[in-house]
Amino acid sequence: MSNPAAPNHLAIIMDGNRRWAYERNKPTKSGHDQGSKIIEQISRHAYDRGVSWLTLFAFSSENWRRSSLEIKGIMAVLDHYLSHEIQGLMKNNVRLRVIGDLQGFSNSILKKIDRAVQDTIQNTGLNLTVALGYGGQADVTQAVTALAQKVKDGEIKAESITPDLLKSHLYTRELPAVDLLLRTGKEKRISNFLLWDLAYAELAFIETLWPDFTMAMLDDVLNEFTARHRRFGGDELVMNASDVKTLPSAG
Repeated sequence: MSNPAAPNHLAIIMDGNRRWAYERNKPTKSGHDQGSKIIEQISRHAYDRGVSWLTLFAFSSENWRRSSLEIKGIMAVLDHYLSHEIQGLMKNNVRLRVIGDLQGFSNSILKKIDRAVQDTIQNTGLNLTVALGYGGQADVTQAVTALAQKVKDGEIKAESITPDLLKSHLYTRELPAVDLLLRTGKEKRISNFLLWDLAYAELAFIETLWPDFTMAMLDDVLNEFTARHRRFGGDELVMNASDVKTLPSAG
């Protein structure tokens, strides 16, 4: 398979908002606020570079363990984004999706999420997905639980469960497999994000904190991606059926 000019699906762990604030002796909310301000330009630039699907890790299921003060600040930033950025999504023809367990979010935020999703449902440009209250293990668990219930109820047989069927029960059911995962903020881990969909994703880690991330940095990551050889568990010599003859014979 030839290398695409850009990843079809780019996922980003937007890490470093708190450290950005700490380094400037500011409250953590200022870091989250600054981080939210660059989403539109990064999204637009990613689409201009050929990315069709962009998924952002905004708030994990584990983030509920943070201090009540920080959670309050994050919710305020989220509320502001949902209240003021939808016009930008419409202007840029962006379709918004939200995935994750939304229990715990206020009714006000839930209503704004629903409105934003419905208002952009006909848009045909970038597919922007925001993960809220999301955890990869919890996602797989709820999908397996749903399938187990269907087996118990006699709707399906256990032997009929396939990877595609399990995928259809995930929060990410509408999303294609991730081609490239980017994490900012120095850490080098995937932090329970999109575990099923990252199976053959390329990984990129940069030290820059998310609020300082720039379009030029995104260009560097995307350019480096094009130089990688993706084999998906096979042999890079097998590019297509006509290339099988180029493989050395065994023995």
